[in-house]
Amino acid sequence: MQKMILFVLIISLSMFMSYCNSLFPDEKLTMQRGDYEGNELKIDGYYYRQEVTEVSSRTMVMFLYRNGILLSCGSFSTIDLNIVVEELPNRYTLVEEKQEWMGRFSIDKNLIQTEQWVESPSGASSSIYRRSGYIENDTTIHFTESYYSGRNEAN
Repeated sequence: MQKMILFVLIISLSMFMSYCNSLFPDEKLTMQRGDYEGNELKIDGYYYRQEVTEVSSRTMVMFLYRNGILLSCGSFSTIDLNIVVEELPNRYTLVEEKQEWMGRFSIDKNLIQTEQWVESPSGASSSIYRRSGYIENDTTIHFTESYYSGRNEAN
């Protein structure tokens, strides 16, 4: 009897999850993917941003690829780049979620725009996170604006 209840529960849960996906669809990326053929940025490494507060320190990492795709490796709870580099390979085993991989970028002269999926506040679907900024030199990007699901959150 317990096995039957467990079976019905599992079936009900999977039906509910399927229903949630259709009820709360992921937002669509609006930026068209295009190959990056410029030389404004070096594309042979990663870009990082570090934040230090009274409570925590963290490093966010992203890779930009020539095909216009970006890989966001998320946040590391350290500003020690040696630790970040050591942990990076472990992040690639987690790249099954589109919130991790699926992003796009475009460059026009010294301006850069990125767009990627992030988990929505409800957790039921994926939302879009957009950033724009300028390229200072071939290894430095300054993002000046960010938008999360249509709300301007200027940096």
